[in-house]
Amino acid sequence: TPALEALHEAGIKIINLDTQVAEMDYVDAYIGSDNKNAGVQCGEHLVQKFPDGGKIAILECPTMNSINERISGFEETISGHAFEVVARENVEGDLAKARDAAKNILAKNPDITAIMCGNDQIAVGACVAANEAGNKTVGIYGIDGSPEIKKELEKSSTQVLATAAQSPIQMGKEAVQVALHILNGEFYEKETYLETYLITKENIEMYGSDGWQ
Repeated sequence: TPALEALHEAGIKIINLDTQVAEMDYVDAYIGSDNKNAGVQCGEHLVQKFPDGGKIAILECPTMNSINERISGFEETISGHAFEVVARENVEGDLAKARDAAKNILAKNPDITAIMCGNDQIAVGACVAANEAGNKTVGIYGIDGSPEIKKELEKSSTQVLATAAQSPIQMGKEAVQVALHILNGEFYEKETYLETYLITKENIEMYGSDGWQ
């Protein structure tokens, strides 16, 4: 916030990418993914894959708006179906903390159906924990479309079921367009939300794992 205040006082325009800052009043334009829809897409896949329901764990980070929206979309989508959230942990978006949290959750709930992760870093940590525990049946969902998770989806055997992908490359392109409009004194969108799309084992060949979208 002090940095935003200093920029604002200096009359410098601020374009916020991807994760929203806490003080959005200082921001002139925001470009990011439709994070709630990313959570919805994971929830829809879960409901379709496990129509009889099951036990769910959620690894989140309440201080990050983007992850909050993802988890909210996921929970709203599975609501009304036979799923029970048996554990949820704040892992602060950190791989190591996600691994430790998932390890404890799997020890207490070896029959858990799926772990919903707020981003792909968290999902990698959960995947490591599942492998260490020898749990081959739990399903893991991530959000980002990172190369690490896409490499998992390319494997013949993995606990990762899907990642709701965003496109950092497209965000960058949109940011440049907005910046040019600002510099030229032209109209520009205050908020731009980019589409997300689900990457699974069934369609991973369309995207590859050698980089971001």
